[in-house]
Amino acid sequence: MKRRPKVVVVGGGLAGLAASCELADAGFGPTVVEKRPFLGGRAYSYTDKRTGMEVDNGQHVFLGCCTEYIRFLKKLDVFSRSYIQPKLYLPVMDKLTGTSVITGSRLPSRLNKLPSFLRYRPLSIREKGLAAYALARIASLDRSKEPELDGLTFADWLRQHGQSENAIRSFWNPIVKPTLNYDVDRVSADLSAMVFQEGFLRAAGGANIGYARVGLSVLLSQAADAYISDRGGRVQCGRGAQSLLLEDGRVTGLVLDDGRHLLADNVVFAVPPPALNKLLPTSLRQNSFFSRTTRIEMAPIVNVHLWYDRPVVSMEFVAFVNSPMQWIFNKSKLWGQEGSAGQYLDISLSDAGEFMEMKKAEIVEMFKREMQAFFPEARTAIVKRALVIKQAEATFAPKPGIASLRPCQQTPITGLFLSGDWTDTGWPATMESAVRSGVIAAQAVVSAAQVEGKSEEGSWESEVIACQ
Repeated sequence: MKRRPKVVVVGGGLAGLAASCELADAGFGPTVVEKRPFLGGRAYSYTDKRTGMEVDNGQHVFLGCCTEYIRFLKKLDVFSRSYIQPKLYLPVMDKLTGTSVITGSRLPSRLNKLPSFLRYRPLSIREKGLAAYALARIASLDRSKEPELDGLTFADWLRQHGQSENAIRSFWNPIVKPTLNYDVDRVSADLSAMVFQEGFLRAAGGANIGYARVGLSVLLSQAADAYISDRGGRVQCGRGAQSLLLEDGRVTGLVLDDGRHLLADNVVFAVPPPALNKLLPTSLRQNSFFSRTTRIEMAPIVNVHLWYDRPVVSMEFVAFVNSPMQWIFNKSKLWGQEGSAGQYLDISLSDAGEFMEMKKAEIVEMFKREMQAFFPEARTAIVKRALVIKQAEATFAPKPGIASLRPCQQTPITGLFLSGDWTDTGWPATMESAVRSGVIAAQAVVSAAQVEGKSEEGSWESEVIACQ
């Protein structure tokens, strides 16, 4: 009986874990190689020594339309440690007009948010009418037949459809920027349209906001490790890959950081574009399929964590317009810790290039002032602890033209596959895109094995690299 092909997945982030779980389900017993001593990739948490609290590297949310991510959580039996709104409820605060709430209603899906939209205070009556017209145009778009959308910025598309600068700044950008991690003036119109189609216009609950009730590592790491291991796979942390091994144009394995060789019939690279380029042999870097990935740029996210000595924000989360603040997440409330002394808040800043060169102390002072401007309770409260986490390469930059740069998961090299939210999933750089990419990559591995006649029943032991 022929053995199943050995599969090594490089990268223990969401994409790599999703691919590994699918491969484990198919009986391929993958080996996961992760250079860091923990799993999670860009969705991880750690214990802050000063407060003793779990801290996410950045606030990650999902929406009701994120069906594959939700399925992944259910597969790992951890969905109960997450929460998703039964109905969208999103407060939006504006220094000029006060607080509005975007929420769902009993109307059909495309009209579900209309009543709250009509009460949205930052827009005039005329701007609301024009925004409704633009939403109707987006709803009717067949993006597969309009490839030119990817060559436009979303701001240009909006201006072509009658949107004022105030509407772009106060309505469209507060949705686009945190979702795509790029400003409306620089982001692909195609991906922006996709966000509104999937989240707001296709199903009534598509925009319902979900989040983890625990730290991201607590949510995912142990459960994913156990799921893969229980199905014949291996998760090896603290071991990184150095380069890909090829023979006669097909994959034979990897060279690891310690110089050891790990043989494999298939390798799934679940790493960001900059890391992928370093892992490829020089001969492949010139290949047109891989060389285009070097043109994918990355975009930063900054999170400002503040621990107050008393509650200052009553809402679970809130979005902002006309402020450098974009979103605040009340971690004390999200994690069910309101009874404890003080309050822990996470201010999330997308497309945060302007903050990357600022000193952390300056960032903290800026947002302490902003908090005082919006929340009177913050004016007398004391910040007991402040933490700034900068992620220079948080997501890919979804610029116009990005569609032509995102590769599919199956490469021209036999036995080599790609996974990651930056690959061609049709979604922006989200947890949903990461999981989708992993599922597609795993399916490609299984299909390739079937074509080669290596999918008979049976099991095999993958090579084990001991964690040190």
